[in-house]
Amino acid sequence: MKRKSCTRQLPGIGAGSILAAALLTGTAFAQQGQSPQIPALPPQPVIHTVGQLYDLIEAQRLQLEMQRRRIDDLEQAIRGIAGQPPYQTGPYANVNPQQQPYQGQNGAPNVTYVAAPANQQADNGTTPDAPVGEEDPEAERRRIDVSGVQDIGGVLTRQNHLVFEPSIEYESTSSTRFFFEGVEIIETVLVGDIQVSDADRTTITAAGTVRYGITDRLEAEVRVPFVYRDDDVTQEAVSTGSSMSTDLDAANIGDAEATVRYQINSGMDDWPIFIANARVKSPSGRGPYDVDRDDEGFEEELATGSGFWAVQPSITAIYPSDPVVFFGNVSYTHSFGYDVDETIGESEIGKVQPGDVIGFGFGMGFALNDKASFSVGYAHDFVLKTKQEIDGEDFYSDTFDVGRLNLGFSYALTDDFNINLNTQIGVTDDSPDVVLTLRTPIDFDLN
Repeated sequence: MKRKSCTRQLPGIGAGSILAAALLTGTAFAQQGQSPQIPALPPQPVIHTVGQLYDLIEAQRLQLEMQRRRIDDLEQAIRGIAGQPPYQTGPYANVNPQQQPYQGQNGAPNVTYVAAPANQQADNGTTPDAPVGEEDPEAERRRIDVSGVQDIGGVLTRQNHLVFEPSIEYESTSSTRFFFEGVEIIETVLVGDIQVSDADRTTITAAGTVRYGITDRLEAEVRVPFVYRDDDVTQEAVSTGSSMSTDLDAANIGDAEATVRYQINSGMDDWPIFIANARVKSPSGRGPYDVDRDDEGFEEELATGSGFWAVQPSITAIYPSDPVVFFGNVSYTHSFGYDVDETIGESEIGKVQPGDVIGFGFGMGFALNDKASFSVGYAHDFVLKTKQEIDGEDFYSDTFDVGRLNLGFSYALTDDFNINLNTQIGVTDDSPDVVLTLRTPIDFDLN
């Protein structure tokens, strides 16, 4: 209903009557033992975590809502004197201000987000199921748990909480490449054979991830994947029309990972929140030098892991600007090479040193409401040269880039159960065409 200004001339009511009604309303508050003054916030506490910062903002917002409710009460009293039916206004029209004690843990005010059932309040005219002063333990997580942030290590698990996250990932890559074997007389005259290689690669990864909040600023994570791969490669000679196809698959455990994350600062004074991350990847999957090969050195099965130990330090920055969360990440991955000491075909393979990876990513997440959010971002990896010792000589591969556009969506089915869907679209030649990931984190409170 469109709200009318209380200063207009009501039918049959003069300005003096309006003033008298306002005075009577104030007297009624006094007779009922209620003070018309809005309870004041205590001195601002020292903010240490993102949740405390959001709680302080929410408490101030509730203060403004309560002031607006007092104005609504006056308007309804005037409408009652004029013989007009009262009406409900605002999501906090039925909230008793005496139920809002501004006290909380660690010096931060406790608040409950009761704006969501506002339509229910307007329908039945009842107060919320829970007192306004009672803390909603899931509200803090929903505000910043936008899809996509977790992928770069930006959302920490609360202290003494355990999160189990099953996930499944589908990756599809297709490529067509031309090869020339022969003699090039000049740039436009080729004497030899032109071959076309068409490869379709599919990878499905099912993983189980466990995260534990050691403190509010420190968490540990372990991830164990199971990988299924299927490669279909067709090679065709353009001049003769002959072709050869190979179809290989494999299903085995992948490379297990362990990660530690620590929140460095509290984000006060308009600073971003910085998260330090350290990840260790083990060679638990079958590497490219562990698979079976034929006499000519061609693979008879596919690898499900990299075959090398690797460490990845990174730093994540998060800047909340309600209702948007901006995030960015910079990482460096170093793999530890070793002496393979294996004969493949007619070549002796010595030490192999995989190329290091320099990565960065950025994006933004937007909270649609207290349950749903989406994110958009971009991630890019620069893969440096890999060094291989073959028959006593060193050979270096070319560097390449892997760029991908990230789109994510998150929805909280319950307070402890979320569904996260993420899509990655490759934007460089060496990127996968598409990667779809479905995650369902489940939170367990061990307190």
